Amino acid sequence: MFGCQRQGFAAAAMGRCRLGLVPFLLHTIPTDPCQNFYTDMKPTLQMLCRLLDHLIARGLLWGLVVWLFSAPSFAAGPVKPAANAASPRDVLQLSVKNWVAQSRKVSTEQVTLAPLDARVKVRACDKPLSMDMPFSSAETVRVRCSHPVWQQYVRVSVVGKAPETQAQIKPVTPPEPAKRWVLVASVPLQRGMMLNESHVQRAQVDASIMPVNVLEEASEVLHAEVVRDVRPGVPLRSHDIRPTVLVKRGQMVLLSVGQAQGFQISARVEAMQDGRFGEQIKLKNRDSGRELSGRVQGPNQVVGL
Repeated sequence: MFGCQRQGFAAAAMGRCRLGLVPFLLHTIPTDPCQNFYTDMKPTLQMLCRLLDHLIARGLLWGLVVWLFSAPSFAAGPVKPAANAASPRDVLQLSVKNWVAQSRKVSTEQVTLAPLDARVKVRACDKPLSMDMPFSSAETVRVRCSHPVWQQYVRVSVVGKAPETQAQIKPVTPPEPAKRWVLVASVPLQRGMMLNESHVQRAQVDASIMPVNVLEEASEVLHAEVVRDVRPGVPLRSHDIRPTVLVKRGQMVLLSVGQAQGFQISARVEAMQDGRFGEQIKLKNRDSGRELSGRVQGPNQVVGL
């Protein structure tokens, strides 16, 4: 439509120029020679002179028309945006990249955006865009505009990790292993050896390498014997020792009764079987022939039941 209007305007201008400018140009161009030729020359030369005058006037007229329509002041039509101007979609994607790179402490080259839906038209925003991550996943960024009001969700992904700065690099100090007080051999222990408190000591060792059933108190080795050889500094386990035989069959032992009631009666009796510390064995009174029971309390010592 604009082209038609322009053509109409040009035609009208041309018409006016032909009506107004042509006579002016014809009268201003010196034509005395041609006028002299009109009378003195032959008719053919007179026709050529008139044609020349007409061509000069028409050339000046067309030059004027071209100059008028090529001038910037007469340019019409909508102003087109520059070819390198960023579109609203490009502005949105660049803003999201910069925001993610700044929040994740990475470069923009490490940030990749999923393609936006081609059916969604991104409108220009008159205010600065605001961005956040509304979901628990860090893969979705919400972009909002306050004027005009709209929002858009963009999926992003970050390749690699943020470069570590010198301040971020800290020496990793391994945690100190947990310690535990246990009972270890203080001297070489040989199989069958009866133990006492001088043979062991308490020490702190790494709990992560602690064997099971480790003894912790010196009282646990009293009246016990070693069932295997143990080197100094090695923790003692419950199956490394066993109660030693404190009473042997046929031996005369001291039987004590009545301690719980506040009095004590002692008598010499015969052991009818071997007994280790804490074990219950049978006893016999040689004078009366009566059989009794007692619990081994120490070397040749039994507590009546």
